[in-house]
Amino acid sequence: MKAIIFDFDGVIADSEPAHERAIRAAAESKAMTVTHDLYLTQIIGLDDRDTFRVIAEANGRSLDDVELNELTGKKQRLFVDLVQAGEVYAFPGSVELVLSAADRVPIAVCSGAVRLEVELILDRLKIRDRFRCIVTADDVLSAKPDPTGYLMTAERLGCPARECVVIEDTARGIQAGKAAGMRVAAVGHSLPAGQLSQADLFVPRIGDLSVDRLAAIASKTP
Repeated sequence: MKAIIFDFDGVIADSEPAHERAIRAAAESKAMTVTHDLYLTQIIGLDDRDTFRVIAEANGRSLDDVELNELTGKKQRLFVDLVQAGEVYAFPGSVELVLSAADRVPIAVCSGAVRLEVELILDRLKIRDRFRCIVTADDVLSAKPDPTGYLMTAERLGCPARECVVIEDTARGIQAGKAAGMRVAAVGHSLPAGQLSQADLFVPRIGDLSVDRLAAIASKTP
């Protein structure tokens, strides 16, 4: 293992509830509904643009680029307000793992969220400077499960993809990491273990992981 790549929402930050609230409020401003089941089964792990495409389809609607940009902008403003109001927290053990990992190998973030959201929370947690690079939805054209983000992250780290270990919380994220040729550890913060079975390692909480446990799966064939 030459590097560790962290997904962000649902791995480091307990931010999915805030994302869901912001997405629902933005959708309701256009008379569209978002159920919790829709969020868990079809939305979680998507970037914002794909999120609102899914919501529109579920509501029998279609969105043009102007409406899509309006919705994503509104959602981002609502989410930032929730972060600034203290509604987003670090998962127990996530900051500690970031700090211990950064002392041993280069680490990075590869997230489907926009850079503004990711960096805002990392700054609040006082760990932004520990990451060698941060890749977000602003950097790629296709969201997870497309592996482009993870491949870009490995390139920016200067590390072969096969020598990177990823920490994820969604099936789409696991698929992206595996498609990039990486080993993947999954945490059960967002979805049950049965939906994360493609990972090389599953733990209920990020606090159950250590750098040594991540290194132990690095010898597995992707």
